[in-house]
Amino acid sequence: MGTQAVIMDDWYKKEKINGRVYLMARPSGKHGDVQYNIASIFNSHFRKRKSKCTAKMEAQYDIDEDNYVIPDIMVFCYHRDKNLPMIVVEILSRWSRNNDLTVKMKKYAEVGIKEYWIVDWMHQTIDIYILNDDKVYDLYKSYFYFSEDDKELSKIPKIREEQKAELDIIDSFTPVSFPEITVRLEDVFYFVEPED
Repeated sequence: MGTQAVIMDDWYKKEKINGRVYLMARPSGKHGDVQYNIASIFNSHFRKRKSKCTAKMEAQYDIDEDNYVIPDIMVFCYHRDKNLPMIVVEILSRWSRNNDLTVKMKKYAEVGIKEYWIVDWMHQTIDIYILNDDKVYDLYKSYFYFSEDDKELSKIPKIREEQKAELDIIDSFTPVSFPEITVRLEDVFYFVEPED
């Protein structure tokens, strides 16, 4: 029996939000690849600048007795508030999508986390939310990764002609909390094929 419990712990991660416990499957390989890529982008920049910031993956964030979460990535800067992440990144999976977009998003806003990213590796998108004065997230920007082959607008599926004229295809963006960092979409989704 004890061996089974250890094996089960390896397959699931446990979070507690508003006193309710949630068991979630561990990330898939592609999910983990995107997670590693994003954390590496931040940590590479921080090391080069010798800054007192770090991107942590799968670290438990204790809010209070009834709340602890394990975000995919948290970005901390120890010269600011060392107990509050500046950015939280959640990478969607089929099992986490609902919680990441509702319960956890609301909890992160209540705590005061300024910037919240939702990354969908299956569709290769990044939505960035910024906390407003009412402690609610507003969608700041959405980014879509197009490979070199996809950048020809005629190859982009399900897009109307009038939308094509407004579409600005970019290769990179800067996080609101770290305007000195350039995040290249190609680096985020490196070796990760989208799913249909």
